[in-house]
Amino acid sequence: MNQALRSIAIACVLAAASFSLAQKSHAKISAAQAQRAALAKFHGSVVGKVELENEDGKWQYAVVVKSGKVMHEVMVDANTGKIGNVEVVTPAEEVKERAAEARAKHKKGKG
Repeated sequence: MNQALRSIAIACVLAAASFSLAQKSHAKISAAQAQRAALAKFHGSVVGKVELENEDGKWQYAVVVKSGKVMHEVMVDANTGKIGNVEVVTPAEEVKERAAEARAKHKKGKG
């Protein structure tokens, strides 16, 4: 039983390391730098994790900033650090989008 648990733990560590390396190869700026860029544009607080996404072949960070009663999803170019698209979103929309992305990742992993 211990051997099986060790094997699972090693697989998890290798998967996390692989994912981290893949992210670094697609981004010239860090998630923290993307967060700072978003907060410079919209003063407030970051909601949730800063996610690296590939949308239409372009790597960008999605940073959700709550400014007063308004939430902005700020897309920051992962190579240049420049702000791209900005959308006003609701918490319900964000939950729905994250769930859809998780389902897509799960399907991609199976195929």
